Amino acid sequence: MSPDRALRRKNVEKIATDSVTSDEINAQRAELTAAERKLARMDQGIAKIREKVARLRQRLADARHQGRQRNTAQTGRAVTTASDKLDNARQQRDKMLSEYRELQLIVRDQRTLVDSLEKKEAARQKAVARFLKEWERNYDREMRMKEKTLRKRRRLLET
Repeated sequence: MSPDRALRRKNVEKIATDSVTSDEINAQRAELTAAERKLARMDQGIAKIREKVARLRQRLADARHQGRQRNTAQTGRAVTTASDKLDNARQQRDKMLSEYRELQLIVRDQRTLVDSLEKKEAARQKAVARFLKEWERNYDREMRMKEKTLRKRRRLLET
């Protein structure tokens, strides 16, 4: 194979493999990793709040049990306080769970976006490489035709 054709093939392969929009893909990947980290932190927070709800539920059960044994104002206040704290913790847990579900959807959408961008880039690179290959083939054909015409004219002049 001639060095010229080898160089052209290398150029086509380079265009087919190099990414022009990799900056956009890298930016979306960075957003995806950030969202995944946030999701992991939120998952840890949900585990903590669930433990807190379980502890507060046990504390409320203990306070109610104590209230049944000794019906005093102090045990009544303890039951009310434990009940309020448990309600607040449950509200906080429910809020975190809804945010967690929303963040899961965001991460899922971000993953599909990155996958779509990568597929688009691969398809674009294939299309560009295919176009360049076809264009070079047509251009080479035209150049051969011009060279052939030139040779014919030179032969006509020589004879």
